[in-house]
Amino acid sequence: MKLAMIADSFLLDESTGVNGTQVQMYNLAKAFSQRGIEVHYITLTSRNTTNNETIDGIKLHWISGIRWLHSWLVDFVVYRQILDSIQPDVVYQRGRSHLTWLGARWAKKHSKKFIWGSNGEDACDYWKVTGRLNRSGRSIWRKVFLLPLVFAQDLLIHRGVRSASIVVNQTVHQQKQLYKNYSKNGVVLPSYFVASPSNNECKKQKIVVWLANLSKGKQPEKFIELAEACQDQRGWLFLLGGGTTDIEYENSLKKRTDKLLNLEMIGAVPFKETDEIYNKASLFVNTSEAFADGIPNAFIQAMLHGTPILSLNHDPNGWIEQYDLGYCAHGDIQDFFRQGKALLDNEDRLSRLGERCALFAKSTFSSEATIDKYLQLFR
Repeated sequence: MKLAMIADSFLLDESTGVNGTQVQMYNLAKAFSQRGIEVHYITLTSRNTTNNETIDGIKLHWISGIRWLHSWLVDFVVYRQILDSIQPDVVYQRGRSHLTWLGARWAKKHSKKFIWGSNGEDACDYWKVTGRLNRSGRSIWRKVFLLPLVFAQDLLIHRGVRSASIVVNQTVHQQKQLYKNYSKNGVVLPSYFVASPSNNECKKQKIVVWLANLSKGKQPEKFIELAEACQDQRGWLFLLGGGTTDIEYENSLKKRTDKLLNLEMIGAVPFKETDEIYNKASLFVNTSEAFADGIPNAFIQAMLHGTPILSLNHDPNGWIEQYDLGYCAHGDIQDFFRQGKALLDNEDRLSRLGERCALFAKSTFSSEATIDKYLQLFR
């Protein structure tokens, strides 16, 4: 069986940043290849290369070039040409994108399956891209200029989602939103993660970590406020990790972090180095806006390394509360601060929570049953 996965980036391509969709696409592609599927991964790159290569059993087809406002229209032609040359049995694409429509259209034309995966709690909202533009801080004239473009993208996404043979949702919430907005029934499957072998000799240290892209939607300011509130917690070090292209925003964060002795801003962390951080951390903190994340890969990595979760807004599928994997404040910032302090005051409880996290994550996110289900959907 041939599978084509279409994306705008690849996890191990150092010319692009790291996001959750990349991580899941890579993990799934690697797992499918190990099960005997011929996996083709078609993706953009900022590198000057047209040479195809195979990495971890994944056949990579690079689309090189500098991206500009309307380059996605040109990219359509190249993606179609590569799909025509591969002739896959199944096309898979994850997240809301113009590629959703491209994959669905190609599959329908060639009587093949198109599987779309939602990647966030708002992924199945009807006018997500247009709404995001309207809520942005851009000037009115720029919004007016961009509106036709994002409106067209939303329309293409709608057509792609409606035409999908199968939709895979991360959470029950996404499944409900899919049915509400598209009258389609989705299949709920958890994110998949290849469990890295833990270094059992590495003991947990008094480290609290925040690791994501530095963006306003991720609200790293709330992590800084938590560090400020925990300055009397002796011996604890707060690590704020993540990169951004918004230098002004990054500098505004640095001004605040430079005033705190218990907080270090460590910048962008290469994906291959994140395991070491989670292995040492005693607590992982998520401060993303409500409904901004699906099942964050950082949650999964942290739990696989026995690191419990402190979340401001997000408890996917209610798992944190149901399985006692840490604490979710459900938007209550003062409760977030109180519970954060309480966790740091009780290292024995952190250790017990970490043990539960590791067991839960391995059985839920590293289960071969998830890959078995995907293979059934492909057939």
